[in-house]
Amino acid sequence: MEYNTSLSYLFTPKILNSFININQNTDRLSNVVKELGLGDLISQNTTLGELFEKSYKQLLKNYRNEYVFKNAIAKKILIGRHSIKSSSLFTELRVETSKADIVIFNGTSHIYEIKTDLDTFERLPKQIENYKKVFEYVNIVSVETKVDTIKTLVDDDIGIIVLTDRYTLKTIRKAKSRLNKLDKEALFNMLRKDEYLKVIQNNFGYIPDVPNTKIFSASKELFITLPVEQAHQEVLKALKARKNHTKLVENIKKFPDSLKIAIIEEDLNIQQQQEFLKALNTKVKKLFI
Repeated sequence: MEYNTSLSYLFTPKILNSFININQNTDRLSNVVKELGLGDLISQNTTLGELFEKSYKQLLKNYRNEYVFKNAIAKKILIGRHSIKSSSLFTELRVETSKADIVIFNGTSHIYEIKTDLDTFERLPKQIENYKKVFEYVNIVSVETKVDTIKTLVDDDIGIIVLTDRYTLKTIRKAKSRLNKLDKEALFNMLRKDEYLKVIQNNFGYIPDVPNTKIFSASKELFITLPVEQAHQEVLKALKARKNHTKLVENIKKFPDSLKIAIIEEDLNIQQQQEFLKALNTKVKKLFI
């Protein structure tokens, strides 16, 4: 496996899960390190946390893949700009026929679509078309060399952010609010059955008395009568209830910078966090014994 690709593989959910559940997977950990050719990053005293940090620095220098961009957004926007206590972050969230790279819900909705040096723009127009239906603020996060092309492909209400060579997020163009242009049907489609039934009950005082096969369409008919701002807030409330990061509030800053998005995605309980933090401070070679 090519070295930079190997390093990126270290940060995939499958491999990270092996490290997070390290007490049950020490043999697998040893095999992963050998298979990925990471031996040169490990000295006698290298801790697991240092292994991640060293690997991540190599990615920053040589292979800025999607994980690097997602991690930067998690660290600099969710943790650095918003409050992890009152915001929710989703990755790969289904929106119509697209999957949104990162969505952050706080008092409103923000989508961050990532286009790295490794990506093309073939799907971008359709992705943006879908995102504009349900998110108040739509952003594209890319690299400096792609900014001019992006500007020709999207409207000027779409935000453009660059991940610089110095690992900062630079706003090229600020996203404009699209709240009054959102599509209420598309918003409704983001809800699960229990969520939209709760919304209908809370707003109309009843649930349509129709056969189960018609409950979706009957509920949608009611939902789209709501003012668009209210419809957006109801979906926002439902999705924030689906996932929150309150269990991470005390420990998120203790994890290495290279793992911020991974820890948020894994949604670890307090005990798992403590066990993983302990493992991260353990010498890698000791874990193989």
